[in-house]
Amino acid sequence: MLGYFRQNIGKYLKGSIVAYFFMILVFVIGVVVGALAVKALPDEQKAELIHYLHIFFTGLTQGTENVADSGNVISLAIVNNAKTILLMWVLGFTIVGIPFVLFILFTRGFIIGFTVGFLVNEYIMRGLLFALASVLPHNFFAVPAVLVMGVSATRFSLMLVRRKTYNKINLWYEAACYSLLCLVMLIIMLVAALIEVYISPVFMKLVATLLIQE
Repeated sequence: MLGYFRQNIGKYLKGSIVAYFFMILVFVIGVVVGALAVKALPDEQKAELIHYLHIFFTGLTQGTENVADSGNVISLAIVNNAKTILLMWVLGFTIVGIPFVLFILFTRGFIIGFTVGFLVNEYIMRGLLFALASVLPHNFFAVPAVLVMGVSATRFSLMLVRRKTYNKINLWYEAACYSLLCLVMLIIMLVAALIEVYISPVFMKLVATLLIQE
């Protein structure tokens, strides 16, 4: 059983290596563009963001950021992560869904790049520490899940195009495997949401003290 599982994983990775390379490239481009976008921010918007961040950091150090209803926060994080996976799952069933999948990956990378870029640009090393504390823990699970979903949705969409040429393709079997993989990625994204709400703030609070120092 274990040997069969390893054989199928190896076959899957071998057949998807080009797709993974392309998806990672799109994600990295999003990160780079997001980081560069920080330089294009008008001074007024930059000042507003710095003011908001200072209030946020102060709230973290004083513990007031935990006053908000944690149930609402975790619900919002779960819904947002679930929407991403479910949307990519639906797009996989459409032949024209590939550009939208790429856009989701690019946008995810852009947000991460902009967040990290802005913090580093304004707070240098202290900003990098806070970026790692706030972005890394949950994205350690979320980013791979989104990348796997991107590859899976793209492969399934392309399979729908090729099925008219290759009659041996069992559409129901492929759809079931695709949906099962999406379910696994959904579970991983739910774990990422829990980490984002309950674990990331602990590290953020430890670093926030450094950021409110003049």
